[in-house]
Amino acid sequence: MENGKILVKNLVSEFSSKLSGTYGEEEIRQIIYMLFGEYMGWPKTMIHLSWDEQLPADVQAMFAGALAELCNGKPVQYILGKTWFNGWLLRVDSRVLIPRPETEELCEIIGAVAGSLKHPISILDIGTGSGCIPVDLKKRLPDSHITAIDISSGALVVALENAFDNHCEITFLKADILNGDDRQKLGVFNLIVSNPPYVPEGEKVMMNRNVADFEPALALFVPDDDPLRYYRAITAFSSGHLTRPGYLFFEIHERFGQQISDMVNVSGFSEVEVLRDIHGKERFIKAVLKSPSTPGS
Repeated sequence: MENGKILVKNLVSEFSSKLSGTYGEEEIRQIIYMLFGEYMGWPKTMIHLSWDEQLPADVQAMFAGALAELCNGKPVQYILGKTWFNGWLLRVDSRVLIPRPETEELCEIIGAVAGSLKHPISILDIGTGSGCIPVDLKKRLPDSHITAIDISSGALVVALENAFDNHCEITFLKADILNGDDRQKLGVFNLIVSNPPYVPEGEKVMMNRNVADFEPALALFVPDDDPLRYYRAITAFSSGHLTRPGYLFFEIHERFGQQISDMVNVSGFSEVEVLRDIHGKERFIKAVLKSPSTPGS
C-alpha cells in the first residue's frame, strides 16, 4: 500500500487480496470493519457509502501498518489492543488470550443459572486471562462476590485493568490451581467456572499461525499425554470448595466432552450436562454438587 490516491474501495480490495490466504471472507470483512471503526470512527454502513472517497495520508499509513502486521499473522485485536466481549470493551495484548464467542456463550449460560439462585452469590473464575468472564458475570450479577485467579502476573495486570475500566469490583489473585498450597488459600464458593488450557500440544501444527504464534502458549496448550490435567485438578478442588448445592462450569475441547463428563460424575457431582455451542460442538460442562443423600431421603 503506497501513499497516493487511495480510495476506500481500493483499500478494501487490497486487504481482501493480501489476507485471503490467512482468513476467510467473513473474517476479512470483520477485520476491515474493526479498522475503519478505530481509524475513521465509521460504522460498517459508512464504508459502503464512502466507497469512492479518498483516504487521508495519515489514515492510509495506519491501514498500511495494520495490513503489514496482519500479513505477518498478528491478530487484529492485538494490533488495536482491544476487543469486545458481550458488549463490554476489553483490553487485550500478547499476555492474554483473545476472548472467543464460545466463552460469551458460557457466560450467558452461567447468567441464566445464577440468576435463579439466592443472592448474593460467590463465584471463582480459574485461569481468568483477560478477565472477560468475571467482568461479564459482575455486570450480569452486580451483587455477586467474584474472585479470579491466574498463574500469569501479566494476565492479572490486564484483567485488573479491564475490571477497572468496566467499573467492576473483582478480587484478583495470583495462584496455580495445580499447586496444593495455592489451592488451600482459596475459600468456598457457590459457583466455580473455568476455561482452562485444553488444546493438546500435538494440535498446534493444525492451528492458524495468528493463534499458535501470537497468543500465549501457557493459556492454550496441555501435554498430549495428559490433556485433562486442569479439569481433573479443578474438579477435585471444586468438590471441597463448593457450597452444597454448588455449581461447576467448564469450557472444554470438543473431543473430550464424554471423558470430562464421566470424570465429573464420579467425583460426586450430579446433573452433569455436556452442552453444545452455536456451532453444534460439545463445548461446555455444567454440573451440580448436592448434599450427600441421607437415609430415607
